[in-house]
Amino acid sequence: MGKRILKSLIRKEMKANLRKLKSQRRFFYPLAEPTYSEDEVFSALNSMTNYSTTMWSKVKEFEKIFGEKYGGEAIMVNSGSSADLLISFAISEKSGGPLPFGSEILVPSFTWPTHLWSLIMAGFKVKLIDINPSTLNFDLEDIKRSISIHTKGIFVVHLLGNMGDMSGLTRLCKENNLVLMEDCCEALGSKFEGKYAGTFGIASSFSFFFSHHLVTMEGGMILTKDKEFARKCRLLRSHGWDREIADPVVSTDSDIDGRYKFVSWGFNLRPTELQAGFGLEQIKKIDFYQKLRDQNVKVLEECINRNNNYLSTMQISNNVDCSWFAFPIIVNKQAPFSKKELNDFLEKNGVETRPVVAGNLARQPGVALFSEISFDSLGGADFIHKQGFYLGIHPTANKKNLMKVTQLFNSFCGQW
Repeated sequence: MGKRILKSLIRKEMKANLRKLKSQRRFFYPLAEPTYSEDEVFSALNSMTNYSTTMWSKVKEFEKIFGEKYGGEAIMVNSGSSADLLISFAISEKSGGPLPFGSEILVPSFTWPTHLWSLIMAGFKVKLIDINPSTLNFDLEDIKRSISIHTKGIFVVHLLGNMGDMSGLTRLCKENNLVLMEDCCEALGSKFEGKYAGTFGIASSFSFFFSHHLVTMEGGMILTKDKEFARKCRLLRSHGWDREIADPVVSTDSDIDGRYKFVSWGFNLRPTELQAGFGLEQIKKIDFYQKLRDQNVKVLEECINRNNNYLSTMQISNNVDCSWFAFPIIVNKQAPFSKKELNDFLEKNGVETRPVVAGNLARQPGVALFSEISFDSLGGADFIHKQGFYLGIHPTANKKNLMKVTQLFNSFCGQW
């Protein structure tokens, strides 16, 4: 069967299944919709029919293209959480990294919990820092207050595509000899002063989950300009096996088979060729998709501005070109209704909502289990935890549905 005919059959099947899915779902405006087409599916099928499914040539090609586009050496892994995990282990002295076991790392209180778990698993202590309730991103003044003699690093988060003052942060890290890492899982394509998120610190993490900017179903990437750091991550990604590094270690033991030589500890966090095949097609569309996301943001921003006596949204930081991940909405304190009342109204009428990431992580029950996690007052985080939620801005959203969403907001706010 020819490639064109097969792609046509796949497209027909996907369209039929998508119509069926939409007819059965509860929400007319969900958090996310599929952004992949027959091209990604065909690429995955190609790997399977060629019996090439585990990490190989497509992974290498995707890493090369991603690194060239965003500025660094790229190491693909099976999820964004795994990217955080490998960065956490690679900075440890036990992996030949710069930070002593037990060092304190500052982390914003709004992030995905595996960000914290990764650092704890790698043997570090975590201090949660506050966020600016206007930008939802790190508060530089709170970082300054939080630095102690125990602080050795900062693993910052570019939440929902926004960024903080990276000039001030990099200067602060240099002055205090702190290692800077970046979680860019929600910020692929964002820039500060024209420089891509993920290129300010020693390394950065990205996520390619279904609802993210670039989709490989599950998948993630580490980006670094440090060749030695990249080497550590490649060893950690695959059992400590030196097969995937450019300079294999020479063993003095002649009885060790060079094909199975392990020179470090590690995990099995390798991606598949199927995931990389998706990535190779998705990265061709990423800039176009971002334009569509930006258009959706403008529609929702206009709606919030019309109802600004009750509602507000994230303020983009100075010098930031934001690659929006989702659209946050904050119910102002003076509003005559609660966040729950608005959420219930939206969901009852077909609009799916979510908290801003996991809310203030200091309030999550799992955090209380670990003495390695500490925090002081988190007033900004508490405010967003209580008053904030977000909507999806997926690039496949049609304007008719977006206008229906704005009408629901106007209707709800207008009754007060």
